[in-house]
Amino acid sequence: MKETIALFDVYATLRHYCGFSRNDDDFVDRLSRYYSVLIFSVFVIIVSSVQFVGKPISCFTPASFTDAHITYADFICWISDTYYISNDAEIPDPEDHEARQGTNAIRFYQYVPFILLLQAFGFFLPGFLWRSGSFRLGVCLQKHIDQLNISHRCLTEPPIYRRQLIRNVAARLDQYFRMHRRTFLPKLTFLYLFIKIFYIINILLQLISLHYLMNFEFTYDALFQHLLIYSTTIRHTSLQFPTNVLCDFIVRFLGKNKHRHTVQCVLPINVFNEKIFLFAYLWLLILLICTIYNLFIQWIVFILFSRRIKDTRARRLRQISSKFRTDEDFQEHETIRRIDYQPITKNFSRQYLRCDGIVIMRLFDMNIDLVTMNDLMDDLWELYKTNPI
Repeated sequence: MKETIALFDVYATLRHYCGFSRNDDDFVDRLSRYYSVLIFSVFVIIVSSVQFVGKPISCFTPASFTDAHITYADFICWISDTYYISNDAEIPDPEDHEARQGTNAIRFYQYVPFILLLQAFGFFLPGFLWRSGSFRLGVCLQKHIDQLNISHRCLTEPPIYRRQLIRNVAARLDQYFRMHRRTFLPKLTFLYLFIKIFYIINILLQLISLHYLMNFEFTYDALFQHLLIYSTTIRHTSLQFPTNVLCDFIVRFLGKNKHRHTVQCVLPINVFNEKIFLFAYLWLLILLICTIYNLFIQWIVFILFSRRIKDTRARRLRQISSKFRTDEDFQEHETIRRIDYQPITKNFSRQYLRCDGIVIMRLFDMNIDLVTMNDLMDDLWELYKTNPI
C-alpha cells in the first residue's frame, strides 16, 4: 500500500512539473509546451544514439596507419574543429591556418544534442511558469478540469454524485471570484497573455538562431534538395552541414619530433542534422504563425470585445423561462423577465466573473464537454443569485 502511494506521489509530482498530461490551456499552447517538447526530445534521442552508440565520423587515413592510429584519428577529428573545402578547390598550405579553418570551420555538430535539448527547454519553460503562476494566484485550473472530467466519465454512478462533483468546483470558483472581485488588475489574464508572449519570444529567438546557424536558401528547389536523402555519392553541397570534411591533427613523438596529418573525414551524422534542423525551422515558422494568430485574434480581440457576449446568460435565461409560459400571456411575461434579469446578468459578468473569470470559463469550455460546462454555469449562476454582487 505504501509503495502504491509513493508511486502515485511520484507520478503526481512529474505530472505537475512536466505538464505532459495537463490541459489547462488551449490547443496552440499545447503545440508548444507538449508537442514541441516531444518532437525535440525525440530528436535528442536520435542524434545522441548516433553519436554515442553508432559511428558519427569516419576518416580516410594513410595505409601506414594501424587500427590504433585509425581509432585515434576518428576520435581526435570528432572532438576537434573540422573544416570544409570544396572538392574543386585546392587544400591550402598547413601554415595558412586562416584559409584552412577560418570561415570554413565546422564547430557545432558535437553539440547538436545540447542545442536540441535547449530548444525543448525553451518550450517547456513557459508552460511551467503558467502552471506555477496560476497556482500562486489562487486557482488550480487543472484540478478543477480533472474533477469536471471525472464527473463526465462517471456514467455508472448515480446522477447526484456527478452533480455534486460539479457543485464542488462551482463552490470553489465562487469563492475565488468573490475574494478577487475587488482586485483592480486581472492578474490571471495578464499572466496568461504574458505566457503567450513568452512563447512568441521563444520561437523568434530560436528562429533567429537557426537562421544564422543554417543560412538556408528558402526557395522551393532549395528546400526540396535539402529534404532529400541521396542514395548515391552525388549529392548537393551543404555549407552548413557538410558530410565530407578535412581534419588536421598532430602526432607527437619523443623530443621535438612532430608529425602533422591532414585526413579526409565523412560525417554521416550531418545527414540527420540537416533534416532535423530544416524540419525544426519549418515547424517554428508554423508555430509562430499559429501563436500570433491565437494571441491577437482568439484572445486579445475576445477579451477586448467580451462585452458583446456578456448578455448570453440573459438570453439563455429568457429561453429557459419561456418554457413555462402560456400563449396568451407570453408577451407580458417576456417583458417582466427581461426587466428582472437584465441588471443581475450584467453584474454576473462584469462584477462577478470579471475578466479573469471569463478567461477561466473559456479555458474550461475548451477542455471539457458542453453538458458539463452548462451544468457548471448553472451552478455558478445559482450561487450568484443567492448573494448577488
